[in-house]
Amino acid sequence: MIAALVNLMPGVGRTTLALNLAGELALQGRRVVVLDVDGVSGTGDWIARRRANGMPALFDSATIAGTQLRHGLGGFAASFDHVLLDTPSRSPAALRSVLSVIETVLIPTWPDRRSLGRCAATMQLVIEALAMEPALTASLVLSKVPDGLRVEPGSEATVMGLRLPVSAAVIRQRRVFADSMDTGLLVPELEMAGQAEADIRHLVSEIFGLATAAVTG
Repeated sequence: MIAALVNLMPGVGRTTLALNLAGELALQGRRVVVLDVDGVSGTGDWIARRRANGMPALFDSATIAGTQLRHGLGGFAASFDHVLLDTPSRSPAALRSVLSVIETVLIPTWPDRRSLGRCAATMQLVIEALAMEPALTASLVLSKVPDGLRVEPGSEATVMGLRLPVSAAVIRQRRVFADSMDTGLLVPELEMAGQAEADIRHLVSEIFGLATAAVTG
């Protein structure tokens, strides 16, 4: 599968989610590559921190220009089970390029009304792409979700008249996600069998159709 983490607003957790999804897929035995579109997402810094800690790579990574996606993505798709694109914020041109070549798009956003409202420009471009690419799928992924908030399967979010599905799997607010970015370690490497790991596993199960192992803690 070719999937992209997108949001034109910065600071919503695209890179954190892309790297930990890739790590979980790799731990489940899949061949995975994370592509840093236009080289501005911070993926390279995370990889460097991981290398400095002497940890194995687990998955591949590379930088690709948004203008080269249509011609360059085929080779990655042929070599890996899953390709995850970590995209830049504030670049509608890059987002349009990404949406024309992927199979599914995830829009990480915080669950408050203001943050959802700031997704409108991203949602507009995604909805336009859905009209052009019938096979494309899309969903909002709520992150920094407080304990107790649940999303029912089949839920949708409406923002300024724009409507998209919301993933039933949510990413709760946990310090371990920030620690993951600071250290180059995956969530299960920092806190095995914790709630953050369970959230990542559930999202992998929902989006990529892979079984979720039982998690306690």
